[in-house]
Amino acid sequence: MAALAGVSIATASKALNGRQDVRDSTRQRVLEAARELAFQPNELARGLLSGQTRTVGLLTSDSAGRFGIPVLLGAEDAFGAGEMAVLLCDARGDAIREQHHLRALLSRRIDGLIVVGESTDPRPSVSSDVPVPVVYAYGPSEDPADVSFVPDDVGGAAMAVRHLLAMGRRRVAHVTGPAHYKAARDREEGAAPGPGRGGGGADGTDAVRAMVAAVGAACRRDAADGRA
Repeated sequence: MAALAGVSIATASKALNGRQDVRDSTRQRVLEAARELAFQPNELARGLLSGQTRTVGLLTSDSAGRFGIPVLLGAEDAFGAGEMAVLLCDARGDAIREQHHLRALLSRRIDGLIVVGESTDPRPSVSSDVPVPVVYAYGPSEDPADVSFVPDDVGGAAMAVRHLLAMGRRRVAHVTGPAHYKAARDREEGAAPGPGRGGGGADGTDAVRAMVAAVGAACRRDAADGRA
């Protein structure tokens, strides 16, 4: 390629890597030669020189893909502009499999790691064992020093109740989930009347409080009976 462009190998490398100490006319000749020869840079060699592989690992236990896949698509959209790739690994809730995937990702010299939870329940931190930046999505890390991005289930439930009340509804029921599931507890908290949430008192939302408590208790009893 350097010979076709009429430049040295060093100059061709500078042009391909966007170095500023190459004239525009020379850079254009090199790029045209690269297109003509269908040249593809060796990313492994680039990584050895730069210390970056332009890859990010995404580790999930969400085998159904309800949350892992949307996070993956968002990560690809965000990293795509920088020509970075995302490597997906599914641990399927198995701690041994998770450690295997961590070792495999680190052996590929990833530049960062996204850990996606299968629920909003806090999960054990892996940051101390990983020499690259780690971000937790959907399921937070148990370590408050880690960076975690989680949904606002309390605020979401409160917003839903406020919307119904604003439409003039006064008999609002909230069907919750198992008590051991943090998202279910958070949504029940958000749906219950209180300051900054659904309101309360004379506007009829005392009925909401009673119905939320009754339906929540019934669901927890059913869940307990099912586990028994």
